[in-house]
Amino acid sequence: PRGNAAGSPGARMRAMSKSSMRDVARHAGVSVATVSHVINNTRFVAPDTRARVLESIRQLDYSPDAMERSFKTGRKNLVGFIVPDIANEFFSTIIEEAESVIAKKNMRLIVVNTKETKQREVDHLHALSSGIVDGLIVASTMESYGEFAKTLSTPLPMVFIDRSLQGCPCDTITISNYDSIYAGMETLIREGHTRIGYIAGLMRLSTTAERLAAYQDAMEDYRLPVEEGFVQYGDSMSRSAVPHVARLLELGCTAVVVGNNVMADDVLYYLNEHDVKIGHG
Repeated sequence: PRGNAAGSPGARMRAMSKSSMRDVARHAGVSVATVSHVINNTRFVAPDTRARVLESIRQLDYSPDAMERSFKTGRKNLVGFIVPDIANEFFSTIIEEAESVIAKKNMRLIVVNTKETKQREVDHLHALSSGIVDGLIVASTMESYGEFAKTLSTPLPMVFIDRSLQGCPCDTITISNYDSIYAGMETLIREGHTRIGYIAGLMRLSTTAERLAAYQDAMEDYRLPVEEGFVQYGDSMSRSAVPHVARLLELGCTAVVVGNNVMADDVLYYLNEHDVKIGHG
């Protein structure tokens, strides 16, 4: 009896073989370059030609091989994002926005979490800069660009956010740390607070230094004493501020300024648990 063509060895081999870009070009009657331009949106392709290529891709069930494309173009279409605390809502919001922007360029985001630990950042940098990504977005937990750069396996385009590294030649995007803390301090002082405590984060971070300087300058400008213990130091991570807010209350502080939003959540939780009403001393 005649065998089933679909079940013949040749048919099975053809079903198992993966269509190539060359197969798509042949099926659509165009060049391989045209198929590449359609897939990567690298050049204008006439609408009828584009439609023909896309239909061939659909019929042949063609899926571009990421590794093959990487070898041909030298690009991975991946951007690495080094984040110090992925649980921090500030950084999770930036991650979401960055991903939305690069997705429009057919790129994807790889996020790594350092937990404000230098060694974890070094390990992630070694991996990401070894040929995995095309560039980096970095919120570094290090202090200087020299310290950061020596851990890179190969040079990469980079943008730094939130923190300023000493001697960094790359574009850096930050917020106005000093001005916002100083303005907050003035509000507290106008409301009559003279015993104001402060909970700082990791002192190696530029954000911590700028915010603490604003607190100290405001206290000095308004001739308010910074008594011993009024400045406490957390580690910029969750659960590190609780013992410090307790100490500031023991010292008689009527107001507390907190150096980052994660530690501020700890303070709010502590005050709520101990029935301390915000705004009522």
